[in-house]
Amino acid sequence: MFDFKSSKKFLRVIISIKSFTLVLVSAGLLYIFPVPSFSAGEDTQYAVGYAEDHLVFEQRKNPTAFIELSNLQENTSRELLVDIYYPSLETASFNQIVKSNEGNWGEYIVNYLNRTWELSLPKFILSHLKLSSFEVETGLRPVEDSKFPIVIYSHGWAGEKIFASDQLIHLAAKGYVVISVDHTGLAMFTDLPSGIILNTGSTENSTSITSVMTEMALDIEETISYYESFSSDSDIATIVKNSADFTDVSIIGHSTGGGAAVLYCELNTCRTSVLQDPFLTPFIYDAREINLRNKTAVIYSEDWYNGYLDSEELTEIEVFNTVLKIKDVEIDGYYMKDARHYDFVAFGSISPLAKYSFLKGSIEYADSLSVNNYFNSIVIGGGIPDESYSEYLVSIKK
Repeated sequence: MFDFKSSKKFLRVIISIKSFTLVLVSAGLLYIFPVPSFSAGEDTQYAVGYAEDHLVFEQRKNPTAFIELSNLQENTSRELLVDIYYPSLETASFNQIVKSNEGNWGEYIVNYLNRTWELSLPKFILSHLKLSSFEVETGLRPVEDSKFPIVIYSHGWAGEKIFASDQLIHLAAKGYVVISVDHTGLAMFTDLPSGIILNTGSTENSTSITSVMTEMALDIEETISYYESFSSDSDIATIVKNSADFTDVSIIGHSTGGGAAVLYCELNTCRTSVLQDPFLTPFIYDAREINLRNKTAVIYSEDWYNGYLDSEELTEIEVFNTVLKIKDVEIDGYYMKDARHYDFVAFGSISPLAKYSFLKGSIEYADSLSVNNYFNSIVIGGGIPDESYSEYLVSIKK
């Protein structure tokens, strides 16, 4: 005879086991792949307003240096996406600011990693990144009757203007107008109104890395000129024009962006430069002189500082010791202990497992962010970083 009560009890047990298993799996996934949340950090004075601007330079065509690395088409006008972070006395909450019209930007990252390093990561593994939140607010009123120094950010090869947002939000909250440029074609992805432009080429696909950095510097120059000349009456341009002090400009450049920063400040007035793992060896190979005209602080990952000392090729630390240090400007060198190249971006926020990859060092994400924020703030504020701040900040002795 069929025992209905026993069957119901059995089903409840099965459902309970499945539910419990689902909870465990979900908890495990949340630990392994947490949804990143980027705050302004500690010791800040302002809330942070945010806007993304779309700039079109009709008279400048996309250069070969970027076309050969992406799906950009020849004879098309140069378009850039620019993130603006600015101080406000209003209140900011956490918001999602990275939205893709055509797909999930986490998938773009996976596609890039798989293609570049011949991995086989499933596309969905970073899909949670679309839920990332940032302690910024669109539409905030800027601080009235106040001008703040400008900080420019230039990303590296297949980087992204958003990848260092954790550092940039912190700077804006301390009283800077931050202008972060996506170098379309070099950037991992640029979601233009006309469609996604994706980086498809590594350094081996470039006929001239120096030309790439030269065009990056021109991106920066045209962006700053656009806002300074007040050639637009858009709300974003008005915020920048009214909030930014164009006589006080500093720049942060990561990797290839470090080379672009050097070139930009060679022809334009910069107060300070922060170079994070700068990619400068192409200048040496091309016999292109490196001219430093302003206070410069260089910080390397330990990977770049130590890992290539036995290389038969010219290393970045050799460039620092033989070229940069002898320049007639104030220059200081440091490295971040237990760090690799991607510890200068928010790669570690993706997962606690990231430190076991070859892209990120064993340093915890919170520690690398702390060092980056301290280093940027001190240098751009006119000071000299003190290595006693953190066990991970090490001075390169002259």
